[in-house]
Amino acid sequence: MTQPADHGKTTGPYHAAETEPVVAAMREAVGDQHFQHWFHDRSRFSVSGETLHIYVPNPFISNWLLKRFRSQFNKAAAILLGPAGRFELSVDESLQLAAPSSDKVAAVVGRPVATAGSQDRPADTAPLTQTPAKVAASVNGVQSLAVRPANRRRFRRFTGMMSGECNDLALMAARQVAEFPGERFNPLYIHGPTGVGKTHLLEAIYSEVKTTHTSLTVMYLTSESFTNYFTQALASKTVPSFRQRFRNVDVLLVDNIEFLDNKRATQEEFLHTVVQVVEHGGQLVVTGDRHPRLLSKHREELTTRFMSGLVCRIENPSEGTRRRIAASLALPIRESFTQEALDYVSAKCRKNVREIQGALNCLHGHYTLGGKRITVGRAREILGDMERECRRLVRISDIEKVICDAFGLSTSDLRSKSRRKAVSCPRALAMYIARKLTKSAYREIGMYFGGRDHSTVVAAEKRVQLWIDNDSPISLPTSCRGRTVADVIHEIEERLLSLAS
Repeated sequence: MTQPADHGKTTGPYHAAETEPVVAAMREAVGDQHFQHWFHDRSRFSVSGETLHIYVPNPFISNWLLKRFRSQFNKAAAILLGPAGRFELSVDESLQLAAPSSDKVAAVVGRPVATAGSQDRPADTAPLTQTPAKVAASVNGVQSLAVRPANRRRFRRFTGMMSGECNDLALMAARQVAEFPGERFNPLYIHGPTGVGKTHLLEAIYSEVKTTHTSLTVMYLTSESFTNYFTQALASKTVPSFRQRFRNVDVLLVDNIEFLDNKRATQEEFLHTVVQVVEHGGQLVVTGDRHPRLLSKHREELTTRFMSGLVCRIENPSEGTRRRIAASLALPIRESFTQEALDYVSAKCRKNVREIQGALNCLHGHYTLGGKRITVGRAREILGDMERECRRLVRISDIEKVICDAFGLSTSDLRSKSRRKAVSCPRALAMYIARKLTKSAYREIGMYFGGRDHSTVVAAEKRVQLWIDNDSPISLPTSCRGRTVADVIHEIEERLLSLAS
């Protein structure tokens, strides 16, 4: 969210100024009673850039307030300035006369007051040298204590997004929305599997609008955060304030809309928010894991709103896109592995960007540990070990199901006494893969596939291994006909790994 209209204005001490957004945010964050006791007529606030400045009379009070209200100050900054907001707690000695005395603060805190002649000073009344605050030089009696939240979010930009056939439409639409908010593709709905860049696009829109349209109010949040804010507003009876906060933005970016499944009250509130934002010229961008038509647990009025704009799907990246992604992610650690190893990662990690990032981090970790550049053979060995860890989750029943699907058999066929080639060959493959991917003993596998003894499983394992060594093709009248046994086993293993993950 961009700064409010009174950007740069200093407020306080407070009498009639309590309608100002800064004071309203502080009241909401710390509570009316605490605000009246600690801040009313005893402090002043100002906003500049993405920083909320809070001025108090002396270092003693600032220490106490920082310990007591740090999270509330972060909340107030977020209310005013969005997720990137921060606060600075400063000392302004001109407020000294209006402030509560140190004795009063000490009485509330429950610790003794250090007098001028006292030699002992309590540890928790020491200056803020042990906190994240950075004490700046005193200028005109004002000492700044700059506090930056440790979890401040860094929003990504379009320059870090790799384009390809998998995301061209969504990337184009996101750029258009950022350039002409409220005019093109409104609302914009982006959906796709996890890890393909939906959140990246939302963050890029946020960054671009904040940079090029500084007068607009832009808000980014997840649907879970919207739900939490709404629940808190209901509990604290501040729904009007909640509505004013969310319905008066110029650009609303909402991630993971599927979280609203079955939350009827929140869906209704979100629907009214959408209507208010869009019909008053604001821009709405929403992401989800599926097409709006498949949001069966959402109100129809909400899903039809999503479909009235532009719906874009982001697919899993193609191999060419994965190569560019891997090359980009590997830039800071390029010395860790060879180009062949990098190509192997992009070919092997087919699901999403996070999988590629994880594989590169794993290889870089081994490079750091051993000091030897990772070759393609070493990469295959390291990532193969990771796969084997996943394969331990595969069950014999999973193998049975995949084999039956591949060869058009039923489970009763596979467990029957039949020795027909159309049954015995898939059964042998199932036994071989069960030995390879599970911890099951020969006897356990044999008992599962029709009560056979362990010698049958041993013979099946040897037979399949011979087929692999001889590069034998599948000769059964199925979709696998003509393909080698090794290729079919590899495909079956890939399908089992996707089920286990």
